[in-house]
Amino acid sequence: MNDMTTLSATTGQASPTVVAMMAGEKRPDLLRDEVLGEILAATVQARGGHPALVDGTRRLSYDEVWAAAGRQARGLALQGVGPGDLVGLWMPRGIDLLIAQIAITRAGAAWVPFDAEAPVERIAVCLTDAQAKGLVTCAAWTGRAVATGRSVWTPEALAQADDGHPTPARAAGLTREHPAYLIYTSGSTGTPKAIVISHRNICHFLRSGNALYGIGPDDVVFQGASVAFDLSMEEIWTPYLAGATLFVASPEMMGDAEKLPAILTQAGVTVIDTVPTLLGILPADVPSLKLILLGGEALPPATVQKWSQPGRRILNTYGPTEATVVATAAAVRPGETVTIGRPIANYTAYVVNEAMALVAPGEQGELLIGGPGVARGYHGRPELTAEKFIVNPFGQPFGPEDPVLYRSGDAVSVDEAGNIVFHGRIDDQIKIRGFRVELGEIESKLAEEPGVNQAAVVMRTDDEIERLVAFVVAEPGVAVDGAVLRAALRDKLPPYMVPAHFEAVGSLPRMVSGKVDRRMLKAAPLTAPSAQGEQEPPRNATEAALLDAAKRVLGASSLPLEADFFVDLGGHSLLAARFISIVRETPAYAGITLQDVYGARTLRGMAALLDGRGIAEAQDLSFTPPPFLRRFLCGLAQAAVLPVIIGLATTQWLGIFVTYMLLSGEDLPLVWQIFALLGVYVGITIVTGFAAIALKWIVLGRTQPGVYPLWGVYYFRWWFASRIAGLVHLKWLQSTPVMRVLNTSPT
Repeated sequence: MNDMTTLSATTGQASPTVVAMMAGEKRPDLLRDEVLGEILAATVQARGGHPALVDGTRRLSYDEVWAAAGRQARGLALQGVGPGDLVGLWMPRGIDLLIAQIAITRAGAAWVPFDAEAPVERIAVCLTDAQAKGLVTCAAWTGRAVATGRSVWTPEALAQADDGHPTPARAAGLTREHPAYLIYTSGSTGTPKAIVISHRNICHFLRSGNALYGIGPDDVVFQGASVAFDLSMEEIWTPYLAGATLFVASPEMMGDAEKLPAILTQAGVTVIDTVPTLLGILPADVPSLKLILLGGEALPPATVQKWSQPGRRILNTYGPTEATVVATAAAVRPGETVTIGRPIANYTAYVVNEAMALVAPGEQGELLIGGPGVARGYHGRPELTAEKFIVNPFGQPFGPEDPVLYRSGDAVSVDEAGNIVFHGRIDDQIKIRGFRVELGEIESKLAEEPGVNQAAVVMRTDDEIERLVAFVVAEPGVAVDGAVLRAALRDKLPPYMVPAHFEAVGSLPRMVSGKVDRRMLKAAPLTAPSAQGEQEPPRNATEAALLDAAKRVLGASSLPLEADFFVDLGGHSLLAARFISIVRETPAYAGITLQDVYGARTLRGMAALLDGRGIAEAQDLSFTPPPFLRRFLCGLAQAAVLPVIIGLATTQWLGIFVTYMLLSGEDLPLVWQIFALLGVYVGITIVTGFAAIALKWIVLGRTQPGVYPLWGVYYFRWWFASRIAGLVHLKWLQSTPVMRVLNTSPT
């Protein structure tokens, strides 16, 4: 139960006033002295044989996952890794990554996760900042990983180093106050910052979250988030707590939104936890879904409308990484206002003005979050920690678990129903595709590039597509080359932080205060994306159709046909999925796939690929009914041969029945009677088979491909032969030459 609390306002009023201050249900039973390894160990003990991780090709039980992680954990311990240590984790998405994650926590260390596409330079900066003991990566990436300057370990090498000693669920000396993981997010100064999440934080959240979600052992949960995104902790470890099965997406699955619904349906996925953007581009429903958890970015009402089904729950969740994944949640329904709801169990929420005074319901203010999920702070950043994590100025009205509040920087209000309404950021921080980004970090990296005088980055929504746009003021005499800048940023920043478009401007608009006027930049018209190669008219209808779709997706008035969709035009997987959806609106190009976009890269290349396959002409679906006389005569012929078909079909059981009647009057042993009946059955089956083959060849002969009149003579012959062939037990004849003589399909 959530409460809106009545307190005396701090604005000097004499009488008590209702203020925007809320608490989730008090659940002391969710606060336990435990670590992540112990949560998983309890599930292993209770449901060791239950499937834990599946990916379409591999299927590992909880026992198998626990054993594999234990071997790697022992290998880490032999490398001197233990409680309080930090270990980087950089691997391709998949089961092996999740096992390595468990191994690190069982060794007592905290993992520092990186997205698979993160540049090595950024990984090195983060590992140095964290003073990490080493980096766990796959064998194929060790060559690049050594550039980080840290010890590099592969899961295989760690497992081989295992000395056979048992690995406990809780490493010696590990407490719930030790860090469980660090998440690096974008920093406004240009340097990433790490949020430290303790075992106490995350273990409480898992129990508090699932008290609302209700995920159970019979659920199959889709795992598609990057481990560098803290939503993955909810997606991965809540199923571990519940003993559910994780369906782990491969990179190929995540790259093909068109096929993903069918894959999820076939896998029987019942729970999906993702960002609204990904859910919004899926072209079809997943009937098996019972629970959809959405977070990381604003939820469009259209997505709620599209995915709502009877018996299915959709929850809109909210929570900064500093508050451990999720702090508030709301059940959303079509036609209702989308809010971020109320605090989950044991969490608290306060809405304050600039003077840190509680505001009244309906008034906007900054959201402060309290409760057991509030993180320890930023690693090695005491000043920033003191600025963002403050002593509760309201005296812990909800209990001792609320001593520190996190200043979210989000503008919110509380509506009449007591739900929190999200209004956006107070500062320059944004979220794109679920990842939190400080625009200042991108601008700082841009300013380091030769020829760049000033730069400002904004997130724009053009044609319902969110993307980053960089406005660049070049040095005198220097031309802005978006392709060069994009390539430079790709070496320094994760893909989601690289702007999709670079706009050259003479100066940046300023407000009276002297700050960049980002509102004007969000409304400014954009020119064609900068790319090598000249714009030219499309050569044919296919190029024209692809060009029109790309303009709609990329928000440009003109595009070079030879420009790379990803490198030059700023496309990414979500834009590619939107692009092919628009292209498929034209029936002639419905065959385009994501693989075509990734393979051809340019609009001209895609057009050539489609034209090379040949574009099928629209089929003539008109139908002229056959003459009545033809249908009547064919029906008479079918009626005439039905006795033959029925006679052959009944010979087997009729023969056995007659034989049994004859034998019943004879004084024969039971064994002889069984052999006699079996012999009759086999004999009739063989005779029927040969009769069917003979009739097929007499009536039809070898089936010839062609177009034949419906209800005509050839149709009747084909129909009769097909009915006769159906009397033969075809399963017995599979993979034998007899199938060729019985075949009624064209050859």
